Amino acid sequence: MSNLTEQNIEFITQIINRSKIESSEMKEDLIDHFCCAIEEEMRKGLNFEKSYDKAYQNICPDGFDEIQRETVFLLTFKKIKAMKRLMYVSGYLSAIGITTTVFMKLNHIAYGQIALLFTSAILVFLFLPALFINLYKRELTKSISDKLKYMSGLLGVVLLVAFVVFKISHWPGTTMIFLTSIVIINFAFFPFLFFKMYRKSIE
Repeated sequence: MSNLTEQNIEFITQIINRSKIESSEMKEDLIDHFCCAIEEEMRKGLNFEKSYDKAYQNICPDGFDEIQRETVFLLTFKKIKAMKRLMYVSGYLSAIGITTTVFMKLNHIAYGQIALLFTSAILVFLFLPALFINLYKRELTKSISDKLKYMSGLLGVVLLVAFVVFKISHWPGTTMIFLTSIVIINFAFFPFLFFKMYRKSIE
């Protein structure tokens, strides 16, 4: 890298180290890649600033964070694909189960209670976890607030589903389950959700 000074390399290193990229190996590879790309442009007669801008546009036009997102996506593509498949299949089965359960309950058809419990199990143990995990995986930062937001959202919705099952089945404890779900959603999920929306709107 004869065309790059130590100050140039230090500048590139600081820029990349200040990014949200978490992997140290990825940062080192990116620094080396940037230096090579900039040196190539400088051989064409461009100064360091113009060479850096051109390398930036060629390597990461959408920012350094996009590189991490794409890398994580490629590394976890199979898991994400399997999770999405589970989400869509369980969602489809839940939709069929809900319509079937409503029909059986309204017409007092036998085994309606079994259909209700089976549909609820798919919702609570398959569809909702897959949905919230998929939403969480789309986040770049994965901060503690994001974890609490999705955990409280999942718990609140699960309790709402439990409330519906208990209410239809005429089991005791419906009021307590409903109040608990409302408290979790209103005072745990919504604050995290709307605070993050507010922060994004002012950035």
